Amino acid sequence: MPEPAPVIRRIRKELKQLWIDPPAFCRPGASPVTDLFHWEVIIDGPHDSPYAGGTFPVDVAYPKDYPFKPIKLTFKTKVYHPNIGPEGKMVLDIFGRGWWPNLTIRTVLLSVVSMLYDPLLDLPVRHDAARLYKREWGLFEQKARRWTRRYASAPVVSFYPAATETFDELLEEVATSGAVARRRSCGAGKWRFFGGRLLGAI
Repeated sequence: MPEPAPVIRRIRKELKQLWIDPPAFCRPGASPVTDLFHWEVIIDGPHDSPYAGGTFPVDVAYPKDYPFKPIKLTFKTKVYHPNIGPEGKMVLDIFGRGWWPNLTIRTVLLSVVSMLYDPLLDLPVRHDAARLYKREWGLFEQKARRWTRRYASAPVVSFYPAATETFDELLEEVATSGAVARRRSCGAGKWRFFGGRLLGAI
């Protein structure tokens, strides 16, 4: 059964916003978007955190009954963090009872980046990391930085729409035929400038 049109429109809007104006330390994934309900984002480790310098691909899965059920995010690389389990599953209230239909992928990503700065120690999924964070912050920081260097140091290039395509045209192609975006190697800051120049065409 085809997905409801309002759900498709909302996800397309959220994806377009990620391309045009991504949250701090977030950007589109390395893989082309061929399924509006399942794609990837990249979180670049926030400055002044043990994850600085790391590149973290995150799997994004929208439920079919979105927005009444929460988006699911899974880290695809190992992360030493109290709220991220061995399989990359995250424990945050917004992924459960704290979810509200007015939340979007942008607010979810902002919450994740905030969590990388300031873990929720009352909701640990990795209890050893939570204990170390509470008792020996220096040792926790060393281990988290070591894991970041070991598992998340490889650079990842995002996929962006080509300059000749409008976002709506590209998203329509993704929704109907699975067409992909062309690879662009510009960084997140350059992309914000590039995306701003395309706003008039949207």
